[in-house]
Amino acid sequence: MPHKEKAFFCEVVSSLFCPPDQEMVEQLTQGHLYSFFKAYAQSLEGEIGCLKGFLPESPSQILLRDLKEEYYRLFSDTGGERISLVESFYKPWTQDPHCSLPFAKEKGFLMGDSAVHLSALFQQWGIEVSGSFKGMPDHLIIELELLSYLYREAGDEVIERFIKDHLDWIPFLKEACERANAHPFYRSLMEVLHLFIQKEKERLEKRSDGTKEIYPEVI
Repeated sequence: MPHKEKAFFCEVVSSLFCPPDQEMVEQLTQGHLYSFFKAYAQSLEGEIGCLKGFLPESPSQILLRDLKEEYYRLFSDTGGERISLVESFYKPWTQDPHCSLPFAKEKGFLMGDSAVHLSALFQQWGIEVSGSFKGMPDHLIIELELLSYLYREAGDEVIERFIKDHLDWIPFLKEACERANAHPFYRSLMEVLHLFIQKEKERLEKRSDGTKEIYPEVI
């Protein structure tokens, strides 16, 4: 799969982690999302069965209602499951051995090391994070948009480092959605994202010469 197609893949997946709307549901009910992800799953040698959540049986209006309710249940701060889409939540707040804060090594907090690191990268690359994401620069939507940008503008060394540093928490998010018995749509979305990340890690590890690059200039 060429980098251009991978960039578009990341853009689509990022958009599907936004709150559901009518346009997204129409793409779903008309079978466009299933066809899109089927082609990618086949190119990644993945199982087509993991895409069944992209074949809904409900009418569009009922599906939109159900997905809105499910998004709130899963990903809202006040929903029943409260599954975070932010990287910092899944990692110790900081690895700084000199930090004396009592929660420094605990998980479940925002604006941890990963957020600070991404903020620095955004500043270095001239990328501005606006709106509600300013306090969550390591939100999954932002990370996938940045990965899309890297596929268009950077080389494999930078992409490999970014995936290792900032997308290693995807399995934990996938497990959280499974424990919550998420709607089939979100389970399929997690499956296809996890497959993509795993296949990219395997590809990049095969071509890696063992050197460690610390984010060279992108553009």
